[in-house]
Amino acid sequence: MGFLSQDAVKARKPFSLPLKEGFSETTEERIRTRRFRLRVRSLGRLGKPLKILLSLGLIALLSYIAVVQMKHLFFGTSYFEIRAIEVEGLSAIARADLMRFANVAPGQNILTFDRQALQERILRHPWVKECRVGLAGMFTLRIAVVERTPFLYVKSGTAFLEVADDGVILMANGAGDKEIPIVTGLAVEEKQAGDSLADHDGFREAKTWVIGLPAPILAEISEINFTSIHNPYIFLRTGVKLFPRSLEDLRARFGFLRALLDNLRKNNVEPEYLDLRAPNDIVVKPRKPIRTIEGGKREVAGR
Repeated sequence: MGFLSQDAVKARKPFSLPLKEGFSETTEERIRTRRFRLRVRSLGRLGKPLKILLSLGLIALLSYIAVVQMKHLFFGTSYFEIRAIEVEGLSAIARADLMRFANVAPGQNILTFDRQALQERILRHPWVKECRVGLAGMFTLRIAVVERTPFLYVKSGTAFLEVADDGVILMANGAGDKEIPIVTGLAVEEKQAGDSLADHDGFREAKTWVIGLPAPILAEISEINFTSIHNPYIFLRTGVKLFPRSLEDLRARFGFLRALLDNLRKNNVEPEYLDLRAPNDIVVKPRKPIRTIEGGKREVAGR
C-alpha cells in the first residue's frame, strides 16, 4: 500500500478519529487511510438509492408536464368541442323550442358537458316523453326524443287542456279543434302546461272510459262529464244526453241505442236525454210532447 503525501494527510485530518497512543506514525497513517476508504465505500453505497430517488423525481416531473399538456389539449383547445347537433324524432315540437330547454350549443367541450343533466332538461319539455343523448362520431351530439301525443281534452272554464295519456298537460290553452274526446267536470283550475293529472281521480276514471270505448262509439260522443266520477253522463254529437249504467253496459247496448235514436227521429221525436241506468229499460225524455196512453209521461223503450 502506497503512502500519501503530507498535504493529503493534513487534508484528511478533520475526518480522522483520534488513535490510541503507542502506535508509530506509519501505523497511524495506515489506519487513517483504511478508515477513509471505508467512508468512501459507505458514501458509494448511499449513492445508489440517491440515484433512484433522483430518477423517480425526474419521472414524476415529466409525468406532471405530460398531464398538463394533455389537459390543455383536451380542455383548453377547440379540438374536442361540439361541432354539430342532430335532433331526431321531432314532429309536434319545433327544434328551436326543444333547444331552448336543452340549453346546449356547438362550441361546448364534448368531454365536460353533463349528458345526464342535458337529458333531464329536455325531459322537462311537456311534449317529450323519452330522450336519449349520445355522440355520433367524435364531434356531433345526437339527441333522440319520443314525443307525447294528445289523448283527450279537459275543459277548464273556457280553456281546453290538451292532455297526454300519462296525464301530462301538453297545452293549457288548446282550441279544442283536434279529434280527441272532450272531458268536462274535472277540477283542474290553475293547471299549466307540464303539470300532471296522473294522480287525479277524475282523470284516471276518464282515461278508463276513453280507452274502454271503441273508436266508432267515441266518434259519436262530443263530451263526457265527470262531475260525479262514478256516474258520468255523455253528450252525443247530435246533442242527446245519455246517462249510462256502466262502461261495459254502454259498450254492449250502444248498437241498440243507435237504432232506438234512429227510430225516434223517424217518428219526429227529439229526446232530451236517455237514461240507461235502469236494469232492463231505456228511459227516454222527449223535448217535444208526444202522445202516450197516460198522456205526457216519459216513454220507456225496451232493451
